[in-house]
Amino acid sequence: MTDSERPFAPRPSDKDAIVSAPFGGGRNVLAAVNKYPGTHHRAWNGALIEEVSAFRLDVEQLYDVHVLLSRTDSGVTLDVRNDAVASTTGYTSSRVPEIKIHNDFRFPDGEGAALDQRVLVSPNTPTLLIDNRARFEDARGHSLFTLASLGMDDIRTGNDVEEAARRHVSGYDFIIAHDGNRYLAIAQRNPETGQTTFDGQRIGLQGVESGPDRSAWQDLYVDGTGTLTETTEKEGKVDAAIGLHAGRETDVRWTTGIGFGKSEREAIDNVRWTLDAGYERERATFEAVWEAWYANLSLSPPADATARELYELSVTSIKCAQDRLGGIIAGAFKPEQFSYRYIWPRDLVIMIQALSSIGAMPEARRALDWLDHVQIDSHTTDKRDIDRYGTWWQNYYADGSDHWQELQLDQVGGPIYAHWLLYEETGDNALLEAHYPMSRRAADFLLSWDQDGFPKRHQDPWEEIWGHTTEGSAAAIAGLRSMAELASAAGDDAYAKRCRERAATWASNFREYCFEEDGLLGAHYVTASDPEYPDWPPADRRPDGAVFMAYWPWNVVAADDETMVSTVEHATDTAWRAKRTPCLGRYPGDDYTPTGVDEDGGWPICEAYADMVRWQSGRDTDAVSDYVHHHAPEWVTSANLLPERVDGAGRPRWNANLLWSQATYVLLAESMRRGEPYGMAPGR
Repeated sequence: MTDSERPFAPRPSDKDAIVSAPFGGGRNVLAAVNKYPGTHHRAWNGALIEEVSAFRLDVEQLYDVHVLLSRTDSGVTLDVRNDAVASTTGYTSSRVPEIKIHNDFRFPDGEGAALDQRVLVSPNTPTLLIDNRARFEDARGHSLFTLASLGMDDIRTGNDVEEAARRHVSGYDFIIAHDGNRYLAIAQRNPETGQTTFDGQRIGLQGVESGPDRSAWQDLYVDGTGTLTETTEKEGKVDAAIGLHAGRETDVRWTTGIGFGKSEREAIDNVRWTLDAGYERERATFEAVWEAWYANLSLSPPADATARELYELSVTSIKCAQDRLGGIIAGAFKPEQFSYRYIWPRDLVIMIQALSSIGAMPEARRALDWLDHVQIDSHTTDKRDIDRYGTWWQNYYADGSDHWQELQLDQVGGPIYAHWLLYEETGDNALLEAHYPMSRRAADFLLSWDQDGFPKRHQDPWEEIWGHTTEGSAAAIAGLRSMAELASAAGDDAYAKRCRERAATWASNFREYCFEEDGLLGAHYVTASDPEYPDWPPADRRPDGAVFMAYWPWNVVAADDETMVSTVEHATDTAWRAKRTPCLGRYPGDDYTPTGVDEDGGWPICEAYADMVRWQSGRDTDAVSDYVHHHAPEWVTSANLLPERVDGAGRPRWNANLLWSQATYVLLAESMRRGEPYGMAPGR
């Protein structure tokens, strides 16, 4: 068996849907659902739960949760991912993110079967709850198995070793697993018979193909005959399978619960209480708390039903992805061999902008508070020997410890802008005072980062080029202008003047550094001038989708300025955009793709910023409306979440639930309702 066939093998992954709870213990849990075929697995057609995290949204507890259907007479066993002939994934509603999964099967002799699942997170306790219903065409006898590839994978250390054992407590059978710090408990209940025990279980070691330690996957699916060779405990990188005999029943329902805790007892109690309550009762509470959260927002959804659903799902997904400490992960997916379950300050700033636009101030303020807590507030030098006091690292683990470390100015000016925006929206002097030291430290760094009247070189927003970047330099100007407004409000007029003057100088030199008269496609803004390393096409000659942020939200170049108009006119060139759908790419020749080579396609966030320029410059007054109502709804995953990237025909190339994509959709809809861009940084 190859690594690609094993359920636990590290690999790129797409994600079509995510689920969490808005309040209570359930907000500590995030689960994703992947509908195959994905970019790398065209032979698979199933849909299953993958990469479940708890307590920190960047630390997985489970790689995936499989359901397998077995025929009693033949022992033939079908897996939900590998053997389903078709599948669908979607949400119950755009405001209540209960995920619905359907998988169809066909046994070798032609018998059909179907598996329907509903997935939610208990709002009361950190427990993932799965309602399962299996239906068979005849009564020859079947068994059902749930198999979990346990991860407890701390992405910081790569350690995913744990212990697992079977326990029987209070009438329930449990599989208990822990790594010394985190615990989970898996149990199941048949609501019709009341059965809470397993019809067999196996705990094995992932990747072991023979002997007493062979994996549960190997035992049940690869070697097995529809039965489990029972074991009760193992230590290492484990997987576990539990059984439920259906007999001759052709319509079987059961509920699987996976509870999380800081101790074995806590994990057991969390799942047992939830299973005792039952799925329908938990679902009613889940719906009520989500509707209660929505009731406190000031939404402006589009009237069109499709656009309204996409708008509300975007809002819902941002809430799902906010870690309990306040940061919001970039996305719950792995486009390559690394995860997007990190927090980028720049992405978080745009999510704060979106949350502010809908009146989700508690969430926006928690995110701003997270930025304040992780700011570098000591004199620390990076690998370039830059004193990073007052800045932010490139991205972070959810607990606030640093991951990548390069200097990006949109991740210095951006947090100041976010502070200003929330103060502008609330008028709350306590908020001004609470984060003033944070913004002042960041502004001090920006003031020091001057060379000949322009920001010194830094990394571009795509994390590939070191130079005088167009988007990053615009963000630095916006940061100083935002600081000037905050300083004036705080009575620090001298500092406000200093910030305004430096911002004005940088803005006066913006065209000289960032605009190329003889660029790759003509006269347009480029990724970065004076790049440190060569790239192709050269960063100082190619147009770039991020440059439109110099208009919105950074407000440095007017939408109708000749330089911005000239740039957006080139955004129809098929070298820069998808050929069969109006979606702009990052830049011509971009090879950050699933295959690692340049592919026809685009990025919804780039198209969003370009369309804002088209709308406000008068080049296309319907551009934003078309994006919201017609274009974006064609680019979504099977569960209607916007991806990071689409192919040339507009199909998600990575089914990434990219939260930046969700945020820009909300912001475009809110701007359209207002008749002007929401969240423009202060002008000159």
